[in-house]
Amino acid sequence: MKTNLYPDVNAKVSGVVDFYGSVSVMREDSTPTTINHLQADSPEGMEMGHVDLRENSDLRRKLSVECNISKDTDIPPVLIIHGTKDRTVNTIGSTDLYLKLKECGKEASYILIKGADHGGGEFTSPAVLKELDAFIKHVLA
Repeated sequence: MKTNLYPDVNAKVSGVVDFYGSVSVMREDSTPTTINHLQADSPEGMEMGHVDLRENSDLRRKLSVECNISKDTDIPPVLIIHGTKDRTVNTIGSTDLYLKLKECGKEASYILIKGADHGGGEFTSPAVLKELDAFIKHVLA
């Protein structure tokens, strides 16, 4: 459905900011704190209909962002921000997404915050906020 609830307001997505997002289930260690990762009772297994994703690579690909991007995919600029010590969502998913975006010729930036976990004050540091501000101004220009 392509209905805009506010027809006088432009609803086009101008940019995407991904803060330590769980963007992929392709790797075995993508969510290191989840003991039941990829199993039917895991968050990702339940999302896909209570399916054991270890046995269903097709559904894993459907749920993983990088597997759904091609050169033909219409996607706005993306800014990915992730901590290097994230114990909830492995940084490798963000890295794989960034590499896929670049491989497909998409505009993407990737900020790794050294020593940061899954959230925290490091994500609102002056340096990160400066990058975020510049990205938002760029995509809204």
